This record gives sequence, C-alpha cells and structure tokens, in this order.
Amino acid sequence: MRLGLAAVGFTATIAQIVLMRELVATFYGNELLFGLVLFSWLAWVAAGAWGLARLADRRRLGVNFFAAGLVISAALFPLEIALVRGIRNLLDVTPGAFVEFGPMVVAVILVLAPLCLVGGFLFTLGARLVVEGGGSPGQAYVWEGIGAVAGGALLSFILIETLDPFQITFLVGAVSLSIAADLWYQRFWPSLLAFGLFIIAALTLGPLLHDLTLRWQWENLAYSGDSRYGRITIQARDSQRVFYENGLLVFETQGTFPEEVAHFPLLTHRDPQRVLLIGGGIAGDLREITKHGVSQVTYVEIDPLLIEAATAELPSEDAAVLEDPRVELIQADGRLFVKQSLAQKVNRYDVVILDLPEPATGGLNRFYTREFFAEVRGLLSTNGIFALGLPSAENYWSPELARRNGSVYQTLRSVFPEVVALPGEHNFFFASESPLDIDPVLLAHRMADRGLKTLFVTPEYVKYVFTTDRFVGLQRELEKAAGIRLNEDLKPICYYYDLALWLSQFYPSLRTAFEKASLVNLWWVGLFLAGIVLLARWRRTWAVPIAIAAVGLAQMTLQLVILFAFQVLHGYVYAEVSLIVTAFMAGLIVGGTTSNRLVRRKIAPSPSQIKRVLVGVLMAVLVYSALFPLLLTRTIPYPELVFPILAFLAGQLTGMAFPLAVTLSQGSPARVTGRLYGADLVGGCLGALLGAVFFIPLLGIPQTCAVVGLVAIAGLLALI
Repeated sequence: MRLGLAAVGFTATIAQIVLMRELVATFYGNELLFGLVLFSWLAWVAAGAWGLARLADRRRLGVNFFAAGLVISAALFPLEIALVRGIRNLLDVTPGAFVEFGPMVVAVILVLAPLCLVGGFLFTLGARLVVEGGGSPGQAYVWEGIGAVAGGALLSFILIETLDPFQITFLVGAVSLSIAADLWYQRFWPSLLAFGLFIIAALTLGPLLHDLTLRWQWENLAYSGDSRYGRITIQARDSQRVFYENGLLVFETQGTFPEEVAHFPLLTHRDPQRVLLIGGGIAGDLREITKHGVSQVTYVEIDPLLIEAATAELPSEDAAVLEDPRVELIQADGRLFVKQSLAQKVNRYDVVILDLPEPATGGLNRFYTREFFAEVRGLLSTNGIFALGLPSAENYWSPELARRNGSVYQTLRSVFPEVVALPGEHNFFFASESPLDIDPVLLAHRMADRGLKTLFVTPEYVKYVFTTDRFVGLQRELEKAAGIRLNEDLKPICYYYDLALWLSQFYPSLRTAFEKASLVNLWWVGLFLAGIVLLARWRRTWAVPIAIAAVGLAQMTLQLVILFAFQVLHGYVYAEVSLIVTAFMAGLIVGGTTSNRLVRRKIAPSPSQIKRVLVGVLMAVLVYSALFPLLLTRTIPYPELVFPILAFLAGQLTGMAFPLAVTLSQGSPARVTGRLYGADLVGGCLGALLGAVFFIPLLGIPQTCAVVGLVAIAGLLALI
C-alpha cells in the first residue's frame, strides 16, 4: 500500500506538469492560466479527498478497489492530453488566436476534474488502508510525497528531454499498472508483464498518438518539438514557415517586422560595432543587424530547441546567418547573461536589443524591470543605445494598454535620462545616457552610407515615423500617464497590468474590478483573516482544519515567493528551478517523517503537547516569512545552492503540520484524513491563485511574505 500511495504521488506530479504544459500550449500562458490550473488541480483533489471521504470509509472498498483506481488514473492521463489537444477544434479557434477567457476557464476546470478526483479519493482510501495495516495517516502523507518527489525529479531532469507527452503517460501507466497487478495478484510476474507491455506501448504507440493529436490542432504541420521551456511548432505554407511557441505566434518568414526591430536602434547609433541581441535572432533580427557592417553580434537564446528547429526549417539564406563569423551564439538565460557580463566587466555593447514577448508572466517580467534596465545600462558603451518593443495600438489606447506601456516607459525613464518611443501597432522604445539622433534626414543619410537594402524601413517611412503627429502624441501620452507604478524585480506590477490588458479584450466590464483589486493591501488581508479566526473560535471543530488550511496557503505562497525571488535575482535556469521545487517537496517529506516519529513514540505525547508542537510550527512559519525579505536585501553567495536550502527548510516546516493535525482530530481515519488533506489543498489552491495573480505583483515579495506571516498568525489564533 505504501508503494501504491507513492504511485499516486508519482502520477499526480507528472500529470500536473505535463497537463500544465499542454494547457499552456493550447491557451495563452500567462500568470492567470498558471494560477487557474494550480487552483483547479488542488481544488479537485481536495474534492476527491474530502468530498469522497465517506465513500473511502466503506469497509468493502479495499486493496482491490485501490488497485482499480490506479488503473483508472493510468487510463485517464493520456485521455486528458488528447482532450486538451482537441479543445481548439471543439471551440473552433484557429492556431495562434486567443481563446476567450470564459471558455478557457470552463475547459481547464472540466479537463482536470476526472484525474484529480480519482487521485484525491485514492489518497484518502490508501491512508485508511495504511492505518488498517498498522500505519498512520501521516505515513500515507509521507509516502505520497516520496512518489511526488520522484516523479517531479524524473520528469524535470530526464523525461521532458527524452520522451514525448504520450510516451510519458505510458511510462507513468506502467508504474501504476505494475503496482496494481502486484496488489491484485501478490506475485512478481504479473507486475513485470504489465510494466513491459506499457513500455512497449510507450515506444511504439506513443509517437503515433503524439503526432496524430498534434495534427488535430495544426494544419500543414512541418515540425513540432518539446523542450524544458515549451513546445515549438512550425507550419509550412508553400515556401513560408510560421513559428509558434506554446501555441502563440512567434514570427513568420518573409515578414518585415525584423526590419523595425533592428534598423531603428542601429540607425540611431552613429557607428554600431558590438551588438547584444536577446531573443528574436532566428526571426530575422540577425539578418538585418549584420547589414550594418557590425563587427560582432552576441545573440542570446535560452531554448536550444528553437535553434535546432530554425536550422532545420528556415530558408537556407536565413539559417546561414547563424554561421556568420561575426555572430556569437550564447544558449543561456538572457537576464543571467547580462548579470554575469556586468559582474565580469569584460563586455561593452554599442547597442542592446531586447526582442522578447511582452511581460505576460513573472519570468518575462524580469526583462522589463528597473533593476534589469540598470544592468543593461552598465553594459552599454559611451553613447550606447538600449531598444525594446511592446505591442500597442495605432489609433486607440485603452486604459489598460496605457498602464502597461506607460509603466515600462516610466521605468525606463527612471534609469535612462533619454528615452524615445515610436508609434504604431508596436511601440519601440530607445533609451540612452546621451541625446538620441532622431533627425530623419540624418538617419536617411546613414541608410545610404551603410548600403542598406530594405523592404519596409525605407527613408520615406523613417521620415513618416518621426514627423507624424502620432510621434509627438505618443510621447505626450506616455509622459502624462498618472497613477502608474514602476516595475521592479520584487514588485512586478507590470505583469498584472498585462493580465488586465489581456482580460479587457474579452470583458471590458472587468476594468473596474481590476482597478479596485490593484488597491489591495495588508489591511484587507488582515480583515479577511480576522473573520476566519472568529469563525474558528465560534465553531471549535473547525479550528484544526482552518489551521491546516492556513499551513497549505502558506506552503504554496512561500513556494511561489522562493521561485520568483530566485528567478529575478539569479536568472531563470530551468534545471535549478526544478531543483528548488524538488527540494521543497523533499522538505515536506522530512517534515512529515519528523512529526510521524514524534506522534508514534512509545510514550505518546498528549493532545496538548501535540497542539503546542503545531503552534510551534506556525510560529516558525511566521519567523521564516519575516526573515526571508531581509535575506533578499543582501548579496546572496551561491544562490543556486542557497535557494534550494531555503526551499527545503520551508517545505520541512509546513510538512510537519499534517501528521500533527491528524493526531489532534477525532473520527474515522478516512474521514479525518480526507477532511484535513482537503483543507490543506484548499489553502494551497487559494495560495496558488492569489499569490501568483494578486499578492506578488500588487504587494511585491516583501509584503507577500507579510501576508504569509498574517496567515500563520490566523492559524495560531484559531488553535489556541
């Protein structure tokens, strides 16, 4: 049974990550989607664990029924992937287009329900069977966590790089089915046979299903590949290639957008020789940059698969630029590269061009903050120019668009004394320490001197851009924007602005709600938590579930805070982020094991002693949340080591709570375990949605830690 519970955790963690990636590749992958998926996942698991606890308490449901549940979960996993890939067809949405928010929410909630309900129910049933075998619910919690750690580590470090999603589902199914066969037959050979059959299916049937279901979404599919950073998909339209990343259009060959990205900032500089390009190289930026007679272009691209796909599918003349001796390809995180280059003091650039998507997520937002702009300024040579772009509108600026683009502009102005913005469907921002050359006559002369051959950015177009009334109007619009907050690493307001902008395209009526939500502060949180404490004091039977829900909320929020802080302070390095998540989950196991040993001593502690330990855990969470922001104000040596340790400690603290809470509760093992596990997950799903979408961008990391502290205090007051 312990291995069975480990299989539940193993399946749940791998399925959560794989389905998250599939949903991101189908819908718009912003922070709201991430929060919604985590919220729905945890809420449905809570419903399975808590809502179906009465069913799990029935004595006739034993080991055989648990084994059948493992088989059902193994079958549901690939079916849900196929359903996700068919959603766009069901909704009649073309590739690259946004799915409306309402249908997206319904789809996410319904798709995740079956597998999560089964997983939550299996945990409660498995915990009851472990207790009947002489164990405890706390041991069930630990074994489920062991499986989760194994699944997360195996997927993040090995499977994503080597297998397609359907092959992964069959591998997970092989594990579940072999354990189910062992529970049924109590013999070795049925387990071995089941495992072998699913491995054969993974090697043969998996690739066929993967290709077939992708073609449901994509006509004229020329290429598809998954890396640890996302899914690259390429459509072939005669000689044209259209590149998508996670379902959204990245670029299409034979387009003229790279001319705007490259030529405007390079023409503004009198003699650009050394250029740093972050993103966009294979889209045509490199081709246009090299037309200026530069001596070196350093191109930083985080995803090696994107380079591999470009080499295979781009027209030969476009792919050949990667072999240009002047081009230095760096496969790394752009933020980390800039930080390391600044520390080494060896690279100075005449022009730095940022060609990345808008700050729709916390990971992308790192490239639009005041701290990043200051780091770029430190890399620029005398009269150096920094350029970036944001989607905009030609004729009408909504309040949400004005806030998003205005925040980036004013953040740039807080670092660079000279900033110019170009109007159009895409706003291009140029920043420098020195006055910028924006005389169209001068720029036309430079085009002629450099012998530029262009299709779109011609001398006439340059003159139009800099002399149109829209040029002056845009500067005025950006300057007068009031009430806009600067975008900072630890206060990433810009991705909240971008989220509000995205939602306003479907539901303009939400504008007022988002404006009011942007005023959220600690007083609001404190008043809400005070009401929860009063409820716990009124209904004393709710005290322990409320306390464990507080731990679950603190657990998920701390995990988000640690991940976000690591990304903004050190740079997004996928393997290390996976290590942080694994370390957090390992801490949960160690914490749960520690509490299990405490409650199962020969001389068992009394309920009052157990309660004091649980109070101590909540006090430790309070202290942790108070100290963490202070740590971020200092230079952290070896962050790739320090942050996993911090994650482990946070996981250990919160992992201790569940076994203690179970010991304090009365009732049948199945109902107690289901109720408390469900309460833990309810707190976690609230932490996932509120932390990612509201607390971190609106309050910033320091005040989000204060929210965790208030939650811990509420849990304390509910218990005592």
